[in-house]
Amino acid sequence: MKNQMTEQKLIRNISMMSVAIFFSRVLGLVRDQLMAFYFGTTFLNDAFVVGFKIPNLLRSLFGEGALSASFVPIYNEIGIKESRHRQINFALQVLGILTFFLLILTAIGIAAAPWIVKLLYPGLAPETTSLAIVLTRIMFPYLLWIGLSSTLIAILNSHDKFFLTGLSSGLLNLGMIFSMVLPRYAFGLEGVALVKWAAWGVFGGGLLQTLINFPYLKQLGYPLKIFVRFGGEALKTMWTRFIPSLIGVGIREINLVADSLMASFLAVGSISALEYGYRLFQFPLGMFAISTGTVLLPTYSRLMTHGDWDGLSKNLRLAAVNLTYIMLPVTTLIVALGPDAVKIVFQRGAFDATASLWTEQALIFYSLGLIFFSFNQALTPLFYANKDTRTPMRIAAAMVTLNIVLNLILMQFMQHRGLAFATSITGMVNFAVQFHLIRKKMPEISFAGIVPNILKTLAICVVMLFLLLGAERLIPVQGFWQRLGKLAGLSIASILYFYGAGLLLKLDFLPEAAARLWKRFPKK
Repeated sequence: MKNQMTEQKLIRNISMMSVAIFFSRVLGLVRDQLMAFYFGTTFLNDAFVVGFKIPNLLRSLFGEGALSASFVPIYNEIGIKESRHRQINFALQVLGILTFFLLILTAIGIAAAPWIVKLLYPGLAPETTSLAIVLTRIMFPYLLWIGLSSTLIAILNSHDKFFLTGLSSGLLNLGMIFSMVLPRYAFGLEGVALVKWAAWGVFGGGLLQTLINFPYLKQLGYPLKIFVRFGGEALKTMWTRFIPSLIGVGIREINLVADSLMASFLAVGSISALEYGYRLFQFPLGMFAISTGTVLLPTYSRLMTHGDWDGLSKNLRLAAVNLTYIMLPVTTLIVALGPDAVKIVFQRGAFDATASLWTEQALIFYSLGLIFFSFNQALTPLFYANKDTRTPMRIAAAMVTLNIVLNLILMQFMQHRGLAFATSITGMVNFAVQFHLIRKKMPEISFAGIVPNILKTLAICVVMLFLLLGAERLIPVQGFWQRLGKLAGLSIASILYFYGAGLLLKLDFLPEAAARLWKRFPKK
């Protein structure tokens, strides 16, 4: 009964997080549409991507990436084994030290922007480099806001407050949307002037992401203060685990920078095409897989603290199977209907047919790794919950080496498509390595019942792919509304087909889901 309640709680938390992230991603999609409309795949967008990627890389190190991975398990352990008062003091210590270091890092980043841009992106044209330096300086303080916000979010997530935290990234998107629309239509700004306003939108949106958390922290008993104090055994343990976690997450982020660096040597617009394709790829990944991983980390850490390996195995199975039911059909839809989706979302204004084609290609090759990146979101928190930050670091080091080698090989004859394909291959190998090491290091975890559901789902999706490709040829369309109607119709038909085929093949959890759905309909 306890495990059943834990599973129901996991489903509820993941659902809340997914809904919140969905709204944030919709706002992100609107933001990307505006970026595509105003800047297309020109040097303006390339410069913005470069300028935003540098503080964004550091955000993953000091924000929701490395720091959260080492902070959350210890924070939960203190709350379970000691007291809420000790838990709050520990969190305030972390926030104080983090603020101190991020202020220093932000100042260094602003001062050293010219050298950072030229070092990381040596292949950029001179006008792109000059603008990227200016935009980097405007957006670098985002590192401070999002670093603090991500730690506040980790605290709220540990207390099962997931809906607000999922919505917070939407504030960044709102900031960027207003910073483009208002100057464009109120003052007639465009080009370089408008892209600078977009950068200021990142600054303002990041500040809002931080401030929105404070009322909810106060409800949990947090005083609105922080202090810098370096002592304490728990803090020492966290920083010890943080270093390998920092290196591991840093290596993964360098992986993304390596893609952009190599794309800078390809045709102009390659960086933007990869970025737009990656954003669309991130929509389902963020909504379902990353939200699942966010919920699983505190869940895993609590279960491991209690020594409940059976409950942990059931939660892992539930997460993996449900990710399979979502991500394999989504991959199928992207491969078959991705070109239509890109045209609907982006093809207008400065974003022409060539930009659409390049983005479609990047999206399809990214999507081939979607299921593996999703599984990684369910597996990686197991290491962190087990207080093991060194293994993910070593895996990340091996994967970045593999990705760079694949990039160098595949870009020679596949151009930007090769960079996206290399990322997918690396995600697949990453999954295989993590799965092997988890079975070796944590033999208490059971994976029973997962593989049969994956194989059944794969069979359903292979048939779905051929049906969609056939329908794609039989239903020619012209114009936005016809294309949107076809995409919506085929997507709905695919969902109904998968659901029916899944019930026929007796996929786990689908009958229960059908029963819950049936109860929602009024009975006569």
